Amino acid sequence: MRRAGLLPLHRWLGLALAPFLLIQALTGALLVLHEATVPHPPPVMARTGQFVDAAQAALPGLRVTRLYLPGSTGPTAFAEMSGASGARAYAELDAATARPLATGALWRFPYRAAVQVHYRLASGTGGLAVVTMVGLALALSAASGVVFWWPGAGRLGQALKVRRSLAGHVRLRQWHRSVGAVAAMLALFSAATGLLLAVPDLSDALAPAAATGRAPVFASEAIDRAVAAAQALHPRAALRDVRFPAADRIDLNFDAPARNARAVHVVSVRPSDGAVVKAIAADDNPVLWMKVLALHTGETFGPAGLALLLAEAGALVFLAVAGVLMWLRRRRKGRA
Repeated sequence: MRRAGLLPLHRWLGLALAPFLLIQALTGALLVLHEATVPHPPPVMARTGQFVDAAQAALPGLRVTRLYLPGSTGPTAFAEMSGASGARAYAELDAATARPLATGALWRFPYRAAVQVHYRLASGTGGLAVVTMVGLALALSAASGVVFWWPGAGRLGQALKVRRSLAGHVRLRQWHRSVGAVAAMLALFSAATGLLLAVPDLSDALAPAAATGRAPVFASEAIDRAVAAAQALHPRAALRDVRFPAADRIDLNFDAPARNARAVHVVSVRPSDGAVVKAIAADDNPVLWMKVLALHTGETFGPAGLALLLAEAGALVFLAVAGVLMWLRRRRKGRA
């Protein structure tokens, strides 16, 4: 494709991307701010079995499918729940007493809703597919914009200038060009790491699901026994979350900050007898997301990484809005 042909491609990709870009940028910024301000958990916490019992008592007929412990994801415990008819609900629980603080639909919990919207538009496999396509389109839009704009190494400073003497709509176009050129590498990085996270999960989601029986409901004593067996393998690690698949098994993730901010040790335990059936230390786990997630969230680079992500989110919001305004003006001018 010739260089001049990149402009229509960039323009139409930008118009198609604009609403999704706003969603991804705003939810991403909310997640970055949350991660930077999560308070430490209280010194005394309720038992894992207590959290499960309290959530299921608050929402009868539903069972906990995943429980986030107080700590790395928030100051309270948070339970994801489902029922036999496909109903879904959520419960937030006090860290020290397991007392339910709020229950209901996902939208009652802004941070948790932002996670689901950012990752899969809060709509299952279809949303995950859309987010994957948005990542591909963002990478192509950023690359095409930079290639079309590229003035040569010796003229970068001049090509980024915004001339105040020009008309407002021309200045807007120059701001769009300059902000896009500066933010392009960050956008490419976010798109690439996001795709490395989404594509494997989309592939797994599209694979035929194995038949499962009725999901068991475990007594709190059995859950606590399983947690103790898993904790014995990583006595100094904080329990991050527990998953309850439809089997005689629970999967426990323990924070492993020595590897990176998002890495976990994985232990699977059979609650019926407390036997450990699988244990993978973070350093031995080959899964891709454990390498990529901390890069995508910026935590690998410390406070500077979080600041860059916030700047990128602001730039993407501006580019989406400015691009639509420029297109609307061009369309009105064409009609005139």
